[in-house]
Amino acid sequence: MKHLIKTEWQKAMTWQRFLLALVATSLLPTIQFLAVRTGYEFYRPVDVHTETIGSVIALLFPLFFIILYANSYAIEQKENFITYTKTRVRLSQYVTAKGIVNAAIVFGTAFLMIFLPFVFIVYIEPAIGLVSYFTRRQGVVSVGTFEPFLRYGTFVYAILYSIWVAVNAVLYATAAYVLTLLIKNSFLALSMPFLWYFIIDFAIAVLGYPQFSMTSTVFPFNITQQPLWTVLVPFSINLLFLSALILYTKNRFEKAVYEHAE
Repeated sequence: MKHLIKTEWQKAMTWQRFLLALVATSLLPTIQFLAVRTGYEFYRPVDVHTETIGSVIALLFPLFFIILYANSYAIEQKENFITYTKTRVRLSQYVTAKGIVNAAIVFGTAFLMIFLPFVFIVYIEPAIGLVSYFTRRQGVVSVGTFEPFLRYGTFVYAILYSIWVAVNAVLYATAAYVLTLLIKNSFLALSMPFLWYFIIDFAIAVLGYPQFSMTSTVFPFNITQQPLWTVLVPFSINLLFLSALILYTKNRFEKAVYEHAE
């Protein structure tokens, strides 16, 4: 298994994938930062960070990570590479290795997408002076549900929040990857987690419980500060569905994968 993971990791390290990760971690946050640094009232650098990652990035969140590597099996299946592979290694181990590499790439990219802009905005930008800050006489504008972590310091907040976003990204990307093992139409398989993200958000908005929306689970900046347990509700639902999907795939694995490989 270690050899398979190493081999898969080497295959995954392409310039195209590096550029996609670079867009997610650097280009998009930079564009958004330049768009919000003027015209807003900011009291702390951390407020700038929430605006930087809380709009376009939050809207298209699952898409950035589904396209990174979740379609790797579908591409190899289309090119008949799976037929060749299953004569050399156990197919169950092969797809598991691809799933681990997919999760690792997504986790690292999502973590850096949140952490790198935070480091620049909170620790570097104040010395440059690109953003003008206002003095608030009473209280502090909350950054949302994760505000309590700021009492332990901005760095701890950055690490914990970046991990939280990365874990959620892994859920969506893993769901997309597993669906490509079951559904021959790779476009449909890759689209389903992204559609789920939007449909549940719409349904939650209609029902009047914005604190439980998929967006507010990961980017809780567009609503008033909520108890921390609220973000665990949508997360637990996603984790439950993904676990069920993996178990279903495991039960159907031999039949489904070999049919698609032929």
